[in-house]
Amino acid sequence: MSDYLRYEFDPSDNYVYLRDVLKKELGVSQALLAKLKSQHRIMVNGHPTLTNYRLQPGDVVTVDIALEESNHIPAIEMPLDIIYEDQDLLAVNKPPGISVHPVRDLSKATLAHGVSCYWQRLGISSLYRPVNRLDKDTSGLVLLARSQFAHQALFQQMQQGNIHRRYQALVEGEFPQDKMTIDMPIAHMDPEKDAHRTVHPDGKTATTHVQVMKRFKGYTQLDISLDTGRTHQIRVHLSHLGYPICGDKLYGGSSHLIGRQALHAFALQILQPRTKQPINMEAPMPDDILQLILLLDSHSE
Repeated sequence: MSDYLRYEFDPSDNYVYLRDVLKKELGVSQALLAKLKSQHRIMVNGHPTLTNYRLQPGDVVTVDIALEESNHIPAIEMPLDIIYEDQDLLAVNKPPGISVHPVRDLSKATLAHGVSCYWQRLGISSLYRPVNRLDKDTSGLVLLARSQFAHQALFQQMQQGNIHRRYQALVEGEFPQDKMTIDMPIAHMDPEKDAHRTVHPDGKTATTHVQVMKRFKGYTQLDISLDTGRTHQIRVHLSHLGYPICGDKLYGGSSHLIGRQALHAFALQILQPRTKQPINMEAPMPDDILQLILLLDSHSE
């Protein structure tokens, strides 16, 4: 797969001007279009061309999306569990205890530093663009876009509901219903608590779908999917209902069985930004959650 988008003009497509093809056929956003124009990366029949060009039968439009950009996040060597990779995307199975990106201390190792090191070895200068984010102690799939084009395409997919995320969690208590949709707004009410969120009528819309996988004595394994992606959404919703995630001390969970929240982002479905073909990714459960499941299983016999 090259770093070029390509379109051969067909009058039956009812496009007249080059800018229409760029936006409607190739899915180039206005912000990206401005950068492409400034770097003269839009061509017709191999020649840089203005976007008000009137297309002619047989014209071939090519767009070089490999923009000149510099990644300023320092490279720090770390093992990466790469689940999927192509010219536009990188999906990594993030272990618990690693932040997705640096907040204040740029020298403290995060997934961003590890990916920067990996890309540096490959000679790739892409900016670090996570499409989804996980809490530090949540494990699982983190999707990264390798270009502004891929990032804006995936952002549009997210807005249109074409990105599907699934999680598994172990919660305290035996969940009463086999299936449930939790539709409760989430707000950040206490400015002195940066991390803490709560269910509140003044909050933002948040919808979580829950399905029971297995009940243990005093615990439940859940399969969870999201319609929205609010900060700590799964953790807040389950805690509010009285079923905090095992190990989630921030939202009322006990840490005597596991040292972090037993939450894993195990599946992700997207459309490839250029081909629009579906891509299904899965990340295996980490050892600490697997061991907890075995423990609960043995106590339930």
